[in-house]
Amino acid sequence: MTEQQTAKYRPNGKRLTDREREVLTILMEECAEVTQAASKLLRFGKENHPDTGLSNSLVLSAECGDLRRLLDMVREEGLTDSETETVHYVRKAERLRHFMQH
Repeated sequence: MTEQQTAKYRPNGKRLTDREREVLTILMEECAEVTQAASKLLRFGKENHPDTGLSNSLVLSAECGDLRRLLDMVREEGLTDSETETVHYVRKAERLRHFMQH
């Protein structure tokens, strides 16, 4: 094997700052919390969960609010491109209209 074939990949972009890394880590955590809240809503319905007494819809609402704040922070850190986000936001709306069955 040549040296090129055995060489490890080396990132060639600008390294993330500690703050950027922290924002991305918290973003991932918030995405997981939204996923968990959506799962509880699917499993137990909109009403209060018998163990917690909390409305599953309200818990999902709170988690979505937290996620929205983190998405704003990602934008503020310059980790995403607003124009690309807008294009994909519109594209997703079109796809959902086409593919959603209800």
